[in-house]
Amino acid sequence: MDRHCPVFILECAATFACLNFVLGTLPLDLICKKICDHINKHYKELAIEDLRDVAETYLRCLSDANAEDVDVILKNYAFERLNFRRNGKERGWGSLMWDPMKGLKSFDLDLKLTRRHFQAFIFRNKQRATKRMPSDWEISSFENNDIVRSLGAIEFSPFDIMDQA
Repeated sequence: MDRHCPVFILECAATFACLNFVLGTLPLDLICKKICDHINKHYKELAIEDLRDVAETYLRCLSDANAEDVDVILKNYAFERLNFRRNGKERGWGSLMWDPMKGLKSFDLDLKLTRRHFQAFIFRNKQRATKRMPSDWEISSFENNDIVRSLGAIEFSPFDIMDQA
């Protein structure tokens, strides 16, 4: 495709990478590589460094905040980014005029802004002021888009290490 990945998809992919890193045993680079391969099927080349930097930023923020239930926070953030814009309005998945998955003409990752937004989310989460996700929600159960659903369905195994060698 001739467009770059939307930022909210990058952020959702980074939360998915963090979740698999925290709950699994594989290195973050390997997880990010597999996720980047999936995203690159649909958009212009996403550098693995960008995804890894965002994922590492999220992990640092969670560590700095001494967050408990990290997996719930990460899923909740992915849910919020997929369903709501930064201003709190619902993302228009059913719109006939605008497709949220339409890529960006230019891509410039601002890690400071990404970190600030995630830290604010963690604070809101601690204050319980966030829009809560359904208890059984997973990225792989996202109904509005096949690309996101297939992102959440990526499985990781120790054999992936041999595939990357």
